[in-house]
Amino acid sequence: MSLTEKIAVKIGNNAKLFLNADEDKEQVIVYGAINLIQTIFAVLWVIIASLFFGVLYEALIFSIVVSILRKYSGGVHSSSSSRCIIIGTILAVVAGISIDKLFYKFNMPTVIVSNIAFMAFAFIIVTKNAPVDSIKKPITNREIKKQFKKKSIIVIFIFSLIIVILCAFSKTHSELFYIKVIESISFGILWQSITLTKIGISILNKVDFVLKYIMEGGE
Repeated sequence: MSLTEKIAVKIGNNAKLFLNADEDKEQVIVYGAINLIQTIFAVLWVIIASLFFGVLYEALIFSIVVSILRKYSGGVHSSSSSRCIIIGTILAVVAGISIDKLFYKFNMPTVIVSNIAFMAFAFIIVTKNAPVDSIKKPITNREIKKQFKKKSIIVIFIFSLIIVILCAFSKTHSELFYIKVIESISFGILWQSITLTKIGISILNKVDFVLKYIMEGGE
């Protein structure tokens, strides 16, 4: 049992005694606690790592965008929560560094053109593939799948609208700042869309396998 699960079980036990809940309610509390703790750990690791590399807001925006779209579009899952956090942290930091050190040099017209391409790609992939559910917990209800697909498309549309607004603001304010924010959003949408493809799933599965081999000492 992982540290996260131990903490969640303890919370569930205490809640069961305090609320005089039954076993089913206890399991719901434990499940919710696990998700909450994993989210907190993931955010903390992204903050710590991105602060170290000086890319806090780029990495955070990237992570938030990925998380929001992933909630509805689904995507490949790591074989453990710890490896999921590690992969997410590395991706956020790499994206932040790339934006801060390389892609910020693009001028606004180039950023606009690339964003149109990214969003078009995302719309196509999400419309075709979303939601990509977990093998352990597949979505069998067609109506729910349609709702998730619809919500995924709405999320991309909302972020596209935000990008348009940011492009307009960049004309009267610091263009560099807005370019970084726009790229952080578009990279998040692009990456999450890639995780819905066979290539993206294959890449992440291989990364997960390598991490598992390293962390478990080749067992």
